[in-house]
Amino acid sequence: MEQPLIPVKPNFDPSLITPDLVRGLSLGTLTERYGTIGIYTRLKDSLQVRGFGDNELIHTSLQLGLALHANDVRTNGAYNDHLMRVMLHVLEDYNIKDENTIAAAPLHDSFEDHPIDLVTTLTGERPESRAHALDLGRTTLARITNDEVAEIVWTMTNPEVKDGQDKLEVYAEHTEQLVRRFPKARVNKLGDFTDNASGNHATIGLEKQRKADLKYIRLYRIHELGLFMPDSLITGPERIRALDLLSKGYARALGRLAAQPLLSA
Repeated sequence: MEQPLIPVKPNFDPSLITPDLVRGLSLGTLTERYGTIGIYTRLKDSLQVRGFGDNELIHTSLQLGLALHANDVRTNGAYNDHLMRVMLHVLEDYNIKDENTIAAAPLHDSFEDHPIDLVTTLTGERPESRAHALDLGRTTLARITNDEVAEIVWTMTNPEVKDGQDKLEVYAEHTEQLVRRFPKARVNKLGDFTDNASGNHATIGLEKQRKADLKYIRLYRIHELGLFMPDSLITGPERIRALDLLSKGYARALGRLAAQPLLSA
């Protein structure tokens, strides 16, 4: 059975969730207290306040991203919560005003997680393989959005890990190259990383937390480097805010990794 794009917690009246209620909350508190409908309300309000409420490109990208991931879940909630939190980081924490950068946020995992579904959704045709879907998907997404949005999403997509390659090394190298070379993709990657890594304390399950910490711990410095590159789109107080989120996440990750042997002893 298909899940609704914006699921509501059982015995929860969504009409009670208003923009005034959800403004100013940390994204962790927002998610825990009000779930997907709370995040969606906050996102729509944030877009409206920043002049993007009627932006067709951003609206189309958001709805497409939510549709592709509607049935995906994480240990602590719907996958779509993650997509919208990344978008909120880009809008609120980094104060990004470029519509293509914002539009790429809810689509950032589309090629990686749902390339066949993406092509089928947009064309009605089902590609014969993942590789074929990736080729078609890049072109098709560009037609629905634009070339730059599709390029940002493509740049964020992790490469296939070949036989004999170390998955973590491939991921780290890809992330570093992205951060060094692509300013707009860098912004979205930072939002993605902040939600995944700095927000790893919300992951349910110690083993899942540990795997994520081991994956991400070496990459905090790379994202910090990106914040201070000459072409960084994140400046001023927003840069300090982004750095603070990274620093807190790094400290928590170090603490968890240090405590794990004690917990398992």
